[in-house]
Amino acid sequence: MDKGMDNGNVIRPLILEESSNDAEALANALRNIGYAVRYKHVEDGEDLQAALDEQSWDILLAATQVGDYTAQQALLLIKQSGKDVPVVIFGPDEGDGIAVELLRTGASDYIAEDAQEHLLLVVEREFANLRERRAHRQCKNLYVESEKRNRALLDSSRDAIAYIHEGMHIYANQTYLDLFGYHTGEDLESVPIMDLIATSDQPSFKEILRTLGKGETPEGTLEYKVIRGDEKEFSATMQFSPATIEGEHCTQVVIHRKSENNKELEKELQKLRQQDLLTGLFNHHYFMEALKESVTKTTQGKGNSVLLYIEPDNFKNVKDALGVAGSDLVLADIAQILRATAPDTAVLARYAGTAFTVLLEGQQPAQAKTLAERLRLAIAEKIFEVEGKSVTTTISIGISGINEKTPDAKKPLSQAESACAIAKDKGGNRVHSYSEEDEIASLEADKKMLSTLRLALKNDRFSLQFQPIVSLHAEPGERYEVLLRLLDQDGNIILPGEFLTAAKQADLMTEIDRWVIKNSAKALLGKRKLGKEIQFFIKLSGDSLRDPSLLTWLSKLLQAARLHGGSLVFEINEQAAIENLAAAKTLANGLKQLHCNFALDHVASESDSLDYLKHLSVNFIKIDGRHIQNINNEDSQEIIQTITDLGRNNGFQTIAEHVQDPGCLAVLWQHGVNFIQGHYLQKPEDKMDYDFSSAG
Repeated sequence: MDKGMDNGNVIRPLILEESSNDAEALANALRNIGYAVRYKHVEDGEDLQAALDEQSWDILLAATQVGDYTAQQALLLIKQSGKDVPVVIFGPDEGDGIAVELLRTGASDYIAEDAQEHLLLVVEREFANLRERRAHRQCKNLYVESEKRNRALLDSSRDAIAYIHEGMHIYANQTYLDLFGYHTGEDLESVPIMDLIATSDQPSFKEILRTLGKGETPEGTLEYKVIRGDEKEFSATMQFSPATIEGEHCTQVVIHRKSENNKELEKELQKLRQQDLLTGLFNHHYFMEALKESVTKTTQGKGNSVLLYIEPDNFKNVKDALGVAGSDLVLADIAQILRATAPDTAVLARYAGTAFTVLLEGQQPAQAKTLAERLRLAIAEKIFEVEGKSVTTTISIGISGINEKTPDAKKPLSQAESACAIAKDKGGNRVHSYSEEDEIASLEADKKMLSTLRLALKNDRFSLQFQPIVSLHAEPGERYEVLLRLLDQDGNIILPGEFLTAAKQADLMTEIDRWVIKNSAKALLGKRKLGKEIQFFIKLSGDSLRDPSLLTWLSKLLQAARLHGGSLVFEINEQAAIENLAAAKTLANGLKQLHCNFALDHVASESDSLDYLKHLSVNFIKIDGRHIQNINNEDSQEIIQTITDLGRNNGFQTIAEHVQDPGCLAVLWQHGVNFIQGHYLQKPEDKMDYDFSSAG
C-alpha cells in the first residue's frame, strides 16, 4: 500500500515503548506500508511533555505501561496540552475491561499487542481522520480570513455594492452610501431597498423582490430610476447575485450610475478586461474564474465537464522562421481555428504564451476526445501564410475530466497539462486523455526522482543557472536570479518543475535551499576575485521560510565566507508569505539584521489585496508575470501602478517578471517599474555574461 500520492505519506508519531529497539521496529512496520516516518521515542511523562513542546505530532502509539509510567497518564497529559494528537494503545489481551476504560479516558483505540496488522490499519484510519480534522480547521480559518478580505475589498471597491435580505439592507459599502447620499451604514440599515427606487419603477421592482423571495436570482443587467436621500433621481443599472454574509444567505446588488451614452462603452471595457488582445479569446484570468465556477458546479452534482490543454509542437521553429511578430499571427490563426471548430458553449482561452485551453461543460472525456481530434487534424492540415512565408505546425492536446471528486481547479489543469506533456513526449501531433495509469506512472516517476534527488545531494549533482535582472532606468550594478537545475546520472539537466514536488514530499527542500545558498556564495566569491560586485536573487521554499534555524545558519555562512549580506536577496512567493505571515515577518527582520535583502515574487498572482505588505519589510517586489503578459488589460495596468506607487511610498523597488517581448517595456517604464526580468533579455545560462552596460 503506497501513500506517495500526496504529502500524506509523512507521518510523525510519538512512540511510548520500553526500548528504542521496540520503537524502531514499530516505525519500520509503518515504513513497510508506505509511510515516511519521523518518529520520537519517549519513555515517561517528562519525555512526552518535552516532545509536545518541541513540535506538532500526528499520533501517540503507546504501550499500556513503560516502567512506572502508564498510557492513561500519557492520555491525560495530551488532553491537558490541548493538542489534537490521537492516542492508540497496545497491550495484553485481557478482555474488554481495560479497553473500555482507556476509550472512556480518550484513547482512539486499544489493540492487542501481538495484532500488528490491526494496529497498522488503526493508525491509517486515525491519521486519515486527523488530516480531515486539520483540513476542516484550515477551511474554517480560511473562511474567516476570506470574509475579512472580502469585506476589505468591498469597502475599497469603486463599485456600489450592497447586500439585502427580504428587501432590507444588511450591509452597504462606502461607494453605495456615497451614491445614495448616506453617511454611515447605520443610516441605511432601516431603509428598504424599495425606498431607493423611483415611484414610477416601483411596480416592476416589486417583481424583482418577489423573484428573490422565491430563492431565484434575476439574470442580466436591469435598469431602474433610483432616488437619492436628497430626493434627486438618476438612472442606474443593477445586477443581482446570490451571496452569504457571515453564513447567512442574502442577495448582492451591484449598482452603476448610468449616463446617456456609456452603455456600449461599458460593454466594450468589460470585454477588454476578459479578452486576450492577440487572439481575441478569453484571457488567463477570465478562464481561471470560469474553471473554478465549473468545478464548483460539478462538485454540486450539476453535470461533468472536460478541460483541454493545447500546445503547438516545436513552436520555436515557427518563431525562428517568422520572428516574434509573425509567430504571433500564427497563434492568432490557431485561435481562429479553435473558435471555428469548438462548440459555441465552449470557453476558449489563451492560457499562457503558446498554450490554449478549452472548457467544455456538460461533456464527458470521450466526447471531448472527438473534438480534440478534429482540432488536431485542422491544425496539422493548415498552411500558415505570413508576409509571403509559409509554415506548418502541429499541436498536442491533453484532456482531463472534471467530476464530483475534483477537489479544485488546479487538479484538472495539472492533469490536462501533464497529459499534453505525455502527448508531446510521444512525438506530438496527438491527443492524450489523463488516466489512472498516468497517476501510477507519475507515482513511479516520483519514486525514481526521489532516488535521483538523494543521490544529487550526496554527490553534489545540482547546478546553478543565472538570469539577468536589468534596470529600466540605467541604475548601476549587475543583478542575477539564481535558478537551480538537477543533473541526472547521464548529466542531463532536469528543470525544477520536474523535481520540486518530489523534494517537497520528502522534506528535502531546506537541504536543497542550503545547497543553493552555499554554492551561490561560492559563485559570488569567484566573481569578486575578478573584481565584479554582483547581487544574487535566491528563492527560498516554504519549508525554509518556516525553518527557525535558517537565520543562524546563514549568519555563520556569511561570516565564514567573509561575504557582505547586501549581495544576497532572498525571495519567497506571495502565497507563502500570506499563509505564513508571522514567519515571513521574522525572516524579513532577521535578514535586515544580517544586511541581506528580502523580496516577494508573484505578487498580485491571485488577489489584488496588498494589505499584508504593511507587516513586512521588503526591498523588492516582483510583479506577477500574468499582469505583464496582459499589459494592455486595464486591470493589470492598475495593479502595476498600485504596486509601483506603494514602492515609491514605502522604499522598495519593483521588478516585472516573465518579460517575453519588447512590446510591454514602454508601459512598464511609464508606470515606474524599476527592473525587468525574462526571456526577452536572456534565458537562464550557466555563465554570467550579460552586458549590463548596454541595458541603459
